[in-house]
Amino acid sequence: MKCLILAAGKGSRLRQQAESKPLLPLLGVPLIVRTIRTACKAGADDFVVVTGHAGKRVDAELERLSNNLHCPIKTVQNTEWETTENGHSILAAETLLQDENFLLLMADHLFEPQIIRKLITEPVPDNGLSLAVDQQFNNPLVDLEDVTKVRCAEGWIQVIGKNLEVYDGYDTGIFLCTPALFDAIRTASKKGDTRLSAAVLELAQERRAKAVDVSGCFWIDVDDKAALERAEQALLHRLRGKVHDGPVSRWLNRPLSIRISRYLAKTGVTPNQISFFSFLLSVIGALLFSLGSYPSLLLGGLLAQLASIIDGCDGEIARLKYQSSAYGGWFDAVLDRYADAFLLFGMTWYTWLNTASALVFVIGFFALTGSFMVSYTADKYDGLMRSRGGSRFRIGRDVRVFLIFLGALFDQVLPVLVFIAVVMNMETLRRLWVCRK
Repeated sequence: MKCLILAAGKGSRLRQQAESKPLLPLLGVPLIVRTIRTACKAGADDFVVVTGHAGKRVDAELERLSNNLHCPIKTVQNTEWETTENGHSILAAETLLQDENFLLLMADHLFEPQIIRKLITEPVPDNGLSLAVDQQFNNPLVDLEDVTKVRCAEGWIQVIGKNLEVYDGYDTGIFLCTPALFDAIRTASKKGDTRLSAAVLELAQERRAKAVDVSGCFWIDVDDKAALERAEQALLHRLRGKVHDGPVSRWLNRPLSIRISRYLAKTGVTPNQISFFSFLLSVIGALLFSLGSYPSLLLGGLLAQLASIIDGCDGEIARLKYQSSAYGGWFDAVLDRYADAFLLFGMTWYTWLNTASALVFVIGFFALTGSFMVSYTADKYDGLMRSRGGSRFRIGRDVRVFLIFLGALFDQVLPVLVFIAVVMNMETLRRLWVCRK
């Protein structure tokens, strides 16, 4: 599906943050790159971007993005961007979009792919358009002083504008349009109004502007510094509640790792580099365990727990910066298994140094085996529970490492090894029983 994106404006209210608003970085990624990548996830595969201010710089960024995505991104210059409204930018792209329906997006509006999916599953009016309308009046991301408001009736837009006193929704700036939009813009222009909202009003008067309710979906217009801060907080908040998070990750690790990721996102560090750094912390922690003294044990435990927290940052950075890959996930999983082996063997060695009992190695063996088997059976078990729609009781890596930390903190390494050996193997047997059919 084709997608038109308006990116001609200067963004004067954000000049202190960036000279070009479409290129304004949000957690390390320019706004327009976020918009295009999100649209790609929703099914768009052919882009036209109307540029204006700092057009050459925007063109260069989009050329790089086109090569990375292997997706065509054409640019059209609105040479009159300083003196015209957004309707004129739309007309600048008419020759590239006049033969089929197309998505219409704003470079500074962030959103989740579900909004576009909702739009394209609803039939667009003949010779008209559909607008994603947010009817959640308590949406904390909406700037009531700046948002364009909509009044609807029976799913059709009646009136649209920034100064409506009576309204029942907010314009998200996300449209599915037919080529009739171009004629509507010209009609509105003859009346002296070149804004997109004026063209929408022209279509609305002929019952050709449909409202698609997307209440509850994430979207935000990044129009000033306050909105930029809200957008950053919203994107970070959306990292919470990962499906596979265990209790320690959910309540301890994730809140801390997100704060770290907020700063890492603004650097050039990659998810794989974070994974390797987390692994190194675990190895150092294991080596400290093997020294046999309580101070080294405590420091090793602290490093192990820190590594567990940092281990969440790789996935967070991957999602924030669109760097997720199958290899990256596999690389992280392999390093986690090695880290587990080092930590558990280090604890076993520490206990042997302080007890001189060979039985410790048997306990360590079962702790290590149980740890591996819980990890090995996780995907199968999680997939089955997901298909059944039931809750998933998880004893995962976050719990194991936290137990290791507690064992080091209170110098109770042997009880922790026994607990891990018993509980992890029992959890594996429980999963085998649950998945037997």
